[in-house]
Amino acid sequence: MTYKELLNLYKKGQLSDAEKAKVKEDIEKQEAISEFLFENDEIPELEDSCLEAEIADNDSGFDEKRFQKMIKKSIRKAFLKLGIGVGIIVLALVIVANTVMPNIVDAMYYDPTKIVGTTEGGNNTSQLSVDTMVYTELFTPGYYRNKAYASHKGYGKYDVEIFQNFTINGQINNVYGRIDKNTLTLFSDSVFKSPAQNSFVPDNIKGVIGHGGAGAAGNQESALRKLSELDKTDYYVAYVTFDKVMNYDEFVAWSKDNDIYPHWGAVCRKQDEKTYIADRILGFNYFAFGGAQAYDREKYPYLDFGDVIKSVDNDGLKIASSDVMEKHMTSMLRYALDNEDFFEMAGCPISDSELMMYIESIEDYGLFTYGFVMVAQKDEILKISNKENVSYIYTTPLV
Repeated sequence: MTYKELLNLYKKGQLSDAEKAKVKEDIEKQEAISEFLFENDEIPELEDSCLEAEIADNDSGFDEKRFQKMIKKSIRKAFLKLGIGVGIIVLALVIVANTVMPNIVDAMYYDPTKIVGTTEGGNNTSQLSVDTMVYTELFTPGYYRNKAYASHKGYGKYDVEIFQNFTINGQINNVYGRIDKNTLTLFSDSVFKSPAQNSFVPDNIKGVIGHGGAGAAGNQESALRKLSELDKTDYYVAYVTFDKVMNYDEFVAWSKDNDIYPHWGAVCRKQDEKTYIADRILGFNYFAFGGAQAYDREKYPYLDFGDVIKSVDNDGLKIASSDVMEKHMTSMLRYALDNEDFFEMAGCPISDSELMMYIESIEDYGLFTYGFVMVAQKDEILKISNKENVSYIYTTPLV
């Protein structure tokens, strides 16, 4: 019978009194030895003589050396198990720290790499691409971008690149930066930078409430003089203010009659039958390139300007109907409301309540504009300044 089997019988109370006494004595010896070893902290280099003397005092007939080796082996095995256990725990923590934790942290913040859809051609569309497309059309006239890339670095951090896939002046200026836990840092200010609030001067229009104060180019005389000082070969972003508010169809007719095709229209909202509000700069692409993005078309009809262009049947200039453009504009505004993380990160210049007021105005009254933006050279800008209904032009160099 093995000693383990003997112990099991002892636990069950199936031993004779003599056998019980012998096992009990062995257990007391084991406890005493273990206590002694731990109290003297000499486990790695256990001295045989000390252990032998201790055992000999209790039972001179006992095989001290054999028992000593057994105790050492048991203690080493216990420490080995403890070390393995600690190692497994540490390894598990390392695995969690390197695999699970980054994903947990990522889930707490904006993810620009999220795939929001796949085009008919099989190309994936990222969250950052759609966000960039909508934001730049709404708030950064002259600097529209509809394609962006993000590289995941873990813990809510991403490297980003915003592509310029169309150029007027022959220069391509891709913008690089990073996103770190919902903080966006770009290494160029040519994207997501809102125009100066007084780039347009809507206060000069009867019935329009604007930002107040003078225009960015000074008074009308000063603004006209500055146009004559422009470099003839450079390209400029021209902010053109009308002398009246036009609905979308009137804006289209004016553009065609004057052989001018703006790149972007500035939107105002109708407050009542006699009053318009134009205290924020936001608007829509009018004559520009379109993309091919995948997104929820049922929720945001005509969100991509490429879909706006496709809505036009003729082979000439792709100018959309008022119905399509109104849906395009309200879709962009609703998208901005639904994607606060990115729009706050990019520096959205308008509050949620104001965005909602623009949506309601367009749905109730239609789409109205008080000016437009065009990227052009000096001669073209001077030509525009002489057109009927143009009251003010301010320009900035195209970068």
